[in-house]
Amino acid sequence: MRKYPTSKILDKLHRGVVWTCMGVTAYGTFLIGMRVYRYFTVVRPQRQLEEFKMLEDEIVDKANLIDSAPKLQS
Repeated sequence: MRKYPTSKILDKLHRGVVWTCMGVTAYGTFLIGMRVYRYFTVVRPQRQLEEFKMLEDEIVDKANLIDSAPKLQS
């Protein structure tokens, strides 16, 4: 059996760890990018729509409170 120098074994081990870290970083960047994309395309517009509806309902409620005149019937 051929005997490898210790430095060569450690170099191969280090190279494997570096490639693993690079892969995990690339995959994590991809996942973060997908979450950011989903936030700007799905979550944020839905949140803005709900906020707009709440404000609209609040304005209608305030208008009903302010208008205390009796209804005119013709």
